[in-house]
Amino acid sequence: EQERDPFQLCGTTIEGKYLITQVVGDGGFGVVYRAEHQGFHEPVAVKCLKLPGRMSTREREMLLSQLREEGRLLLRLSKASSSIVQALDIGAFTKADGPWVPYLVLEWLEGETLAHFIKKRADRGEGPLSIAEAVRLLDPAAQALATAHEQKVAHRDVKPQNLFLAQVGSSRTMKVLDFGIAKVLASHPTLTQMMAETNM
Repeated sequence: EQERDPFQLCGTTIEGKYLITQVVGDGGFGVVYRAEHQGFHEPVAVKCLKLPGRMSTREREMLLSQLREEGRLLLRLSKASSSIVQALDIGAFTKADGPWVPYLVLEWLEGETLAHFIKKRADRGEGPLSIAEAVRLLDPAAQALATAHEQKVAHRDVKPQNLFLAQVGSSRTMKVLDFGIAKVLASHPTLTQMMAETNM
Protein backbone atom coordinates (compact mmCIF):
# COMPACT_ATOMS: atom_id res chain seq x y z
CA GLU A 1 0.00 0.00 0.00
CA GLN A 2 1.63 3.23 -1.16
CA GLU A 3 1.55 6.07 1.34
CA ARG A 4 0.85 9.70 0.53
CA ASP A 5 3.66 11.66 -1.13
CA PRO A 6 4.24 14.84 0.93
CA PHE A 7 6.91 16.20 -1.43
CA GLN A 8 5.07 15.15 -4.63
CA LEU A 9 8.24 13.52 -5.95
CA CYS A 10 6.99 10.21 -7.38
CA GLY A 11 7.74 10.08 -11.09
CA THR A 12 10.35 12.85 -10.91
CA THR A 13 14.16 12.65 -11.03
CA ILE A 14 16.29 14.32 -8.36
CA GLU A 15 19.32 16.16 -9.75
CA GLY A 16 19.32 13.98 -12.87
CA LYS A 17 20.39 10.94 -10.85
CA TYR A 18 17.58 9.38 -8.84
CA LEU A 19 14.21 8.50 -10.39
CA ILE A 20 11.70 8.47 -7.53
CA THR A 21 9.28 5.56 -7.88
CA GLN A 22 7.33 5.24 -4.61
CA VAL A 23 6.93 6.33 -0.99
CA VAL A 24 8.01 3.61 1.44
CA GLY A 25 7.83 5.52 4.73
CA ASP A 26 6.71 8.84 6.17
CA GLY A 27 8.07 9.67 9.62
CA GLY A 28 8.71 12.59 11.91
CA PHE A 29 11.98 13.73 10.33
CA GLY A 30 11.52 12.74 6.74
CA VAL A 31 9.98 10.79 3.92
CA VAL A 32 11.74 7.71 2.55
CA TYR A 33 11.34 6.95 -1.15
CA ARG A 34 12.35 4.02 -3.27
CA ALA A 35 14.26 5.32 -6.29
CA GLU A 36 16.29 4.00 -9.19
CA HIS A 37 19.86 5.17 -9.62
CA GLN A 38 19.91 6.32 -13.25
CA GLY A 39 23.57 5.42 -13.75
CA PHE A 40 23.50 1.91 -12.27
CA HIS A 41 19.79 1.10 -12.78
CA GLU A 42 19.72 -0.24 -9.23
CA PRO A 43 17.27 0.60 -6.43
CA VAL A 44 18.30 3.02 -3.68
CA ALA A 45 16.49 4.61 -0.73
CA VAL A 46 16.22 8.41 -0.76
CA LYS A 47 15.40 10.07 2.56
CA CYS A 48 14.09 13.63 2.10
CA LEU A 49 14.08 15.71 5.27
CA LYS A 50 10.99 17.61 6.35
CA LEU A 51 11.93 21.20 7.14
CA PRO A 52 9.99 24.38 7.81
CA GLY A 53 10.03 26.61 4.72
CA ARG A 54 11.51 29.71 6.29
CA MET A 55 15.20 28.89 6.75
CA SER A 56 17.75 31.54 5.81
CA THR A 57 20.49 30.77 3.28
CA ARG A 58 23.01 30.64 6.12
CA GLU A 59 20.85 28.18 8.11
CA ARG A 60 20.49 26.00 5.03
CA GLU A 61 24.24 25.99 4.45
CA MET A 62 24.90 25.12 8.10
CA LEU A 63 22.38 22.29 8.08
CA LEU A 64 23.69 20.86 4.80
CA SER A 65 27.25 21.05 6.11
CA GLN A 66 26.23 19.14 9.24
CA LEU A 67 24.37 16.56 7.17
CA ARG A 68 27.44 16.05 5.00
CA GLU A 69 29.50 15.43 8.14
CA GLU A 70 26.92 12.89 9.31
CA GLY A 71 26.88 11.26 5.86
CA ARG A 72 30.67 10.85 6.03
CA LEU A 73 30.34 9.44 9.53
CA LEU A 74 27.66 6.97 8.40
CA LEU A 75 29.83 5.89 5.47
CA ARG A 76 32.77 5.31 7.83
CA LEU A 77 30.62 3.33 10.28
CA SER A 78 29.02 1.22 7.54
CA LYS A 79 32.50 0.30 6.29
CA ALA A 80 33.37 -0.83 9.83
CA SER A 81 30.13 -2.84 10.23
CA SER A 82 27.94 -4.41 7.56
CA SER A 83 25.05 -4.13 10.04
CA ILE A 84 24.87 -0.35 9.62
CA VAL A 85 22.95 0.92 6.59
CA GLN A 86 25.32 2.41 4.01
CA ALA A 87 25.18 6.06 2.96
CA LEU A 88 25.71 6.59 -0.78
CA ASP A 89 25.12 10.31 -1.40
CA ILE A 90 23.90 13.52 0.20
CA GLY A 91 22.61 16.76 -1.28
CA ALA A 92 19.73 19.22 -1.50
CA PHE A 93 17.42 20.47 -4.22
CA THR A 94 14.81 23.21 -4.54
CA LYS A 95 11.44 22.20 -5.93
CA ALA A 96 9.77 24.32 -8.61
CA ASP A 97 7.04 25.26 -6.11
CA GLY A 98 9.60 26.56 -3.62
CA PRO A 99 10.57 24.10 -0.85
CA TRP A 100 14.27 23.44 -0.24
CA VAL A 101 14.74 19.72 0.43
CA PRO A 102 17.94 18.15 1.80
CA TYR A 103 18.23 14.43 1.10
CA LEU A 104 20.32 11.41 1.97
CA VAL A 105 20.71 8.42 -0.37
CA LEU A 106 21.08 5.02 1.31
CA GLU A 107 21.50 1.45 0.17
CA TRP A 108 18.17 -0.19 -0.66
CA LEU A 109 17.20 -2.92 1.81
CA GLU A 110 14.61 -5.62 1.22
CA GLY A 111 12.76 -6.66 4.36
CA GLU A 112 10.94 -4.96 7.22
CA THR A 113 11.58 -2.94 10.37
CA LEU A 114 11.70 -4.74 13.70
CA ALA A 115 8.57 -2.74 14.66
CA HIS A 116 6.69 -4.22 11.67
CA PHE A 117 8.02 -7.72 12.42
CA ILE A 118 6.79 -7.47 16.06
CA LYS A 119 3.38 -6.13 14.98
CA LYS A 120 2.93 -8.93 12.42
CA ARG A 121 3.69 -11.55 15.09
CA ALA A 122 1.19 -9.94 17.47
CA ASP A 123 -1.47 -9.72 14.73
CA ARG A 124 -1.03 -13.46 14.10
CA GLY A 125 -1.44 -14.13 17.82
CA GLU A 126 2.11 -15.40 18.21
CA GLY A 127 3.79 -15.03 21.58
CA PRO A 128 7.08 -13.22 22.22
CA LEU A 129 10.36 -14.64 20.97
CA SER A 130 12.38 -16.71 23.40
CA ILE A 131 15.37 -14.98 24.99
CA ALA A 132 17.70 -17.03 22.78
CA GLU A 133 15.77 -16.10 19.60
CA ALA A 134 15.69 -12.42 20.58
CA VAL A 135 19.41 -12.36 21.31
CA ARG A 136 20.16 -14.07 17.98
CA LEU A 137 17.94 -11.59 16.13
CA LEU A 138 19.39 -8.48 17.83
CA ASP A 139 23.04 -9.57 17.95
CA PRO A 140 24.08 -7.91 14.62
CA ALA A 141 22.57 -4.61 15.78
CA ALA A 142 24.29 -4.89 19.18
CA GLN A 143 27.61 -5.56 17.42
CA ALA A 144 27.03 -2.57 15.11
CA LEU A 145 26.28 -0.26 18.04
CA ALA A 146 29.38 -1.55 19.85
CA THR A 147 31.45 -0.73 16.74
CA ALA A 148 29.98 2.78 16.70
CA HIS A 149 30.67 3.26 20.41
CA GLU A 150 34.30 2.22 19.87
CA GLN A 151 34.48 5.14 17.44
CA LYS A 152 32.85 7.44 20.05
CA VAL A 153 29.55 7.66 18.16
CA ALA A 154 26.16 7.29 19.88
CA HIS A 155 23.03 6.53 17.87
CA ARG A 156 20.63 8.45 20.19
CA ASP A 157 17.45 6.97 18.72
CA VAL A 158 17.60 3.17 18.97
CA LYS A 159 14.06 1.79 18.66
CA PRO A 160 12.30 -0.97 16.70
CA GLN A 161 11.50 1.48 13.86
CA ASN A 162 15.26 2.07 13.38
CA LEU A 163 16.25 -1.60 13.34
CA PHE A 164 15.70 -3.31 10.00
CA LEU A 165 15.45 -7.03 9.29
CA ALA A 166 17.12 -7.13 5.89
CA GLN A 167 16.88 -10.07 3.53
CA VAL A 168 20.38 -10.67 2.15
CA GLY A 169 20.34 -13.55 -0.32
CA SER A 170 18.79 -16.50 1.50
CA SER A 171 19.54 -15.19 5.00
CA ARG A 172 18.14 -12.43 7.18
CA THR A 173 20.18 -9.96 9.22
CA MET A 174 19.49 -6.94 11.39
CA LYS A 175 20.73 -3.51 10.23
CA VAL A 176 20.76 -0.23 12.14
CA LEU A 177 19.10 2.75 10.41
CA ASP A 178 19.13 6.51 10.95
CA PHE A 179 22.51 7.10 12.51
CA GLY A 180 23.11 10.79 12.96
CA ILE A 181 20.03 12.45 11.47
CA ALA A 182 18.28 12.91 14.81
CA LYS A 183 21.51 14.32 16.27
CA VAL A 184 21.97 16.82 13.43
CA LEU A 185 18.41 18.08 13.69
CA ALA A 186 18.51 18.24 17.49
CA SER A 187 21.80 20.15 17.44
CA HIS A 188 20.43 22.82 15.11
CA PRO A 189 18.70 25.12 17.66
CA THR A 190 16.82 27.38 15.26
CA LEU A 191 15.55 24.40 13.31
CA THR A 192 14.50 22.56 16.48
CA GLN A 193 12.52 25.59 17.62
CA MET A 194 10.85 25.98 14.21
CA MET A 195 9.96 22.29 14.12
CA ALA A 196 8.42 22.54 17.59
CA GLU A 197 6.37 25.56 16.50
CA THR A 198 5.09 23.79 13.40
CA ASN A 199 4.54 20.44 15.17
CA MET A 200 6.80 18.66 12.68
